[in-house]
Amino acid sequence: MKFIAHRGLRNEQIKENTLEAFQNAIKNEKIDGFELDIRKTFDHQFVVNHNAFIKEDLIKNKTYKYLKKKYHLPLLREVLALNTTKIILIEIKDNTICYDKLSKILNAFSDKKIYVMSFHNKVIAELKKRGFKQKLGILNYVFNSEEEYSYDFICLLNNLTTQKLVEEYHKKGIEVFLYGVLNEKKDLKIEDVYYIVDKID
Repeated sequence: MKFIAHRGLRNEQIKENTLEAFQNAIKNEKIDGFELDIRKTFDHQFVVNHNAFIKEDLIKNKTYKYLKKKYHLPLLREVLALNTTKIILIEIKDNTICYDKLSKILNAFSDKKIYVMSFHNKVIAELKKRGFKQKLGILNYVFNSEEEYSYDFICLLNNLTTQKLVEEYHKKGIEVFLYGVLNEKKDLKIEDVYYIVDKID
């Protein structure tokens, strides 16, 4: 099985979506990579955080300086600078971003195994138009669009995915990531996919 640590490899001492969680995933030999979420700030920086709000603060309405001082959020660039050859799976949470700026940051780390995905088809389509050098994919594409799939990988909900569906994507040269693993002994049943997991035994 191939595992991607969801928001990093966290525990009681290490919080999700932190540099410590990502470094923990890098050190773990059972982990093939880690996933993180990015959001844009008011001053068009890309910070790592899952939710749009932190307490009463809406990230897109706050500057990076404010968020760094108050919440110690890492920048995407800091994560990409980590010393690793493992997969870095980035989920773009916002549906509008500064595409040229993001492309410039990501392309500066072309030596890394970067995969970029979003629930928002438009976001990935815009990155592809800009000659993006890293791998692109969409979450739950099979359920939210009828267009031909033209990206490098796809991220699907585990309990709605079949071996046959995975094989169809593999025939087209498309890698498959599965998320939503709830019962590991029961759910980890399809080979040659990446499972996005919250913990690893």
